Amino acid sequence: MTKVLALFDLDGTLAHGGVWEGFLKYYLKHKKKRVWILVFWATHSALWLLSQCKLYSGGKCRVKWMEDLSGIFKGASREEVLEIFHWVADNYLFESLRSDVVEILHQHKQSGHIVVIVSATFSELLKVIGQKLGVSNIIGTKLEMIEGRYTGKIIKPLCFSENKAKLLKEFIERNGLEIDSSASFAYADSIFDVPLLKLVGNPVATYPDIYLRHFAEHNAWQILP
Repeated sequence: MTKVLALFDLDGTLAHGGVWEGFLKYYLKHKKKRVWILVFWATHSALWLLSQCKLYSGGKCRVKWMEDLSGIFKGASREEVLEIFHWVADNYLFESLRSDVVEILHQHKQSGHIVVIVSATFSELLKVIGQKLGVSNIIGTKLEMIEGRYTGKIIKPLCFSENKAKLLKEFIERNGLEIDSSASFAYADSIFDVPLLKLVGNPVATYPDIYLRHFAEHNAWQILP
């Protein structure tokens, strides 16, 4: 029997802003790794400015941002990082959830659809968010761990752009799912999510950036709001 998917991005779609802001808030409040944060902020803000001036690829900027952000966990244990993730979820992400998009997510659940959160955010954090929303299916970026400690690196690929589509296909195959793609839905906010949105018959540009809005208008996709 075929199933209908309902795919949701996190940053900018289910929630306002970016998860990195939650980590910044945590480390500044707890007075930890301030030098690391300042260096990260300075160097990566410069890259972001270059990308805005079309002097550096916006996609490469986002990939480097998330890959390098994992360095903040270097040397930490699973328990330590899980504590951070719960704090970020409780004190930042849950407060920034978009109520209208969350309501749509719940409607899909009530309709018996397979709801999946697909995000560049770290998988362990997505599991915490998923528990809050009643979503057990998550696809994210995995953090590398060796001998019980995080290395400060990710296990590639980063769940971003084309890799979102690739990792979703692997998820479907791994779970032996028969999916009705034409009847399925996807909700995302960024032009970089187009490869994922193209996989379903009902793509929804959700609080889209200007580039995704133009793309959605050109292709007669639904736009929310």
